[in-house]
Amino acid sequence: MAAQSTTAYAVIIVNYGEPSLVAGNIGADVDADEGALVVLVDNFHSSDSREQAEALCLERGWMFVASANDGFGAGVNRGAAAAREQGHRAFITLNPDAVASADVLRELARHVTADPLALVSPFMDTGDGHPHFRGAGVHRRTGQMRSGWSEHDHDQEWGNWLSGACLAFSARALDLLGGFSEDFFLYWEDVDISRRAVERGMRLEIRPDLLVVHDEGGTQDAGSDRTKSPTYYFYNIRNRMLFGRRHVRGRDWARWVLASPRQSALIWMRGGRKQAFTEPRGLLAAGRGLLAGAAQLVRRPPSSPPRPTQHLPPLAERHRPLSGPLRITVAIPSYRRPEQLAALLAALPDRIAETQDAVVDVLVIDNDPDGSARAAVDGTPLDLRYVREKSPGISAVRNRALDEGRHSDLLAFLDDDEIPLAGWLTSLIEVWREHRTSAVAGRVISVFYEDTDPWVIASGTFRRPQRPTGTFLLTAAAGNLMLDMHQIQQLGVRFEESLGLSGGEDTLFTRQLVELGGTIVWCNESAAEDYVVSSRLTREWATQRAFSAGNGLVHVNLRLAPSPTRRLALRGRYLVGGTARITAGFARHRYGRARQHLRHDARGMRTFHRGRGMLAGARGHLYEEYARS
Repeated sequence: MAAQSTTAYAVIIVNYGEPSLVAGNIGADVDADEGALVVLVDNFHSSDSREQAEALCLERGWMFVASANDGFGAGVNRGAAAAREQGHRAFITLNPDAVASADVLRELARHVTADPLALVSPFMDTGDGHPHFRGAGVHRRTGQMRSGWSEHDHDQEWGNWLSGACLAFSARALDLLGGFSEDFFLYWEDVDISRRAVERGMRLEIRPDLLVVHDEGGTQDAGSDRTKSPTYYFYNIRNRMLFGRRHVRGRDWARWVLASPRQSALIWMRGGRKQAFTEPRGLLAAGRGLLAGAAQLVRRPPSSPPRPTQHLPPLAERHRPLSGPLRITVAIPSYRRPEQLAALLAALPDRIAETQDAVVDVLVIDNDPDGSARAAVDGTPLDLRYVREKSPGISAVRNRALDEGRHSDLLAFLDDDEIPLAGWLTSLIEVWREHRTSAVAGRVISVFYEDTDPWVIASGTFRRPQRPTGTFLLTAAAGNLMLDMHQIQQLGVRFEESLGLSGGEDTLFTRQLVELGGTIVWCNESAAEDYVVSSRLTREWATQRAFSAGNGLVHVNLRLAPSPTRRLALRGRYLVGGTARITAGFARHRYGRARQHLRHDARGMRTFHRGRGMLAGARGHLYEEYARS
């Protein structure tokens, strides 16, 4: 670690096939800064560029983070996570085509260290000295962009946003915001995080006294200085609609949609009219982006807190005063993974020791008829109960946990292959105390072996998006989930045992919980690591999981349908939707294979098999992914 007089900070560079550009833009003064950690997140482009990036990091003493090509936001999140493991709490994103001195970076870090609820950008110029960024605004009803800045963000028409080309933020800000959204892939993720920060009462600040040089387009392949790449057009147009779906409501959303043709044309015109003849690929990409953006019309906007129904206890009762310390049960379902279970149990004493004013016991429910979990349980110093559940399937095990923990105030689920990180339980409790929701969901972070097939990561099989703490959810996974047992018992929800060997039982449970008037809130500070076993890091397992997910989605929705007519309509919808996914997924897969584009190849194949699962589910087939011989 750096000396106390030195400001520690991490510079996060998300690279895609341009290690030589990064090498030239990070100066020796940054390497010499004792507080600086340069984190190069290499989004996979080719084996050659990855080897070059890794060699560059070894030569310059930087941290290397290998990543599938999941986009800018995912890259920043992975880089920040890696830097946090080294103790860093101030982060600065820097584009590969941007140049910043150590003095500027250090001052940005000092700013967000002193004011952790601020997001900060410097002024930026082009390499020939022309102003490039002085703050920017997005029109609140059309999505049009403009240069300029509204002091204190008070303009009723335009909302401020800061550029991700050089953006400083603290670890606390990142936690409150849930990281960068990973759905944008490229462009607008900085607009999105800026507006989310304002919505949460944080500040956007520009530093005119700090200057960074940014030659925009250094990482884009275009035909001329003005012409943009097809990637630029596609994602700018598509992501404008995605941003609108997330941030705009009511009549303003209707205005946003009606403005789409004109705004899409304006985005394409940034490359000039001549490009229609000199670079027609850009026009085609703009059209595809408009079609992809139109898909946002049928998607739900982010959910607001569900309104309680007559099934839910009154608010005053949910905020009842507690007599004595909280009684908490940590429930761990287990099936033939004694080594992973032993590692989890070894980590739990430290997590439990972090809690205050709580009595915590641990419950291990062994679903193995041979009792394989017994060896891991024996000798542990924990206040632990070990029970055997004879009925096969995860639903029976989770219901046993509800029964065994019925006298507790809270019940926290952990899977037996997870390791809870510092603050896991205390963060869940803190968020529950604030909101008194029926459930609090935390993060699960997949950890892979270094030689994991990039195709598997690129497929998105293990992608688990982050959210801002306090976000209300309509559904949640049970891998890191804490339940208010008083509310669960009053609502009478249980895990559906017919889904015990197929999966999807937690999706159905949490959706029923919300439909009955319960609430689920997200806690981004609570995290557990899932060490993915090698048997799951194969293409065959990834495609099987996609099939299972599609199949499970259909069965969950059919079970929630209120009438036979509605179920019949859903079957028809999934027959059409599954067929469409099979067609589109196969086409994307073949395109990715032909262009050697790993993400399109993998995501297309995943979509293809998800569509197969939906078709099977619509025809009544329930796929039991966890069937036992």
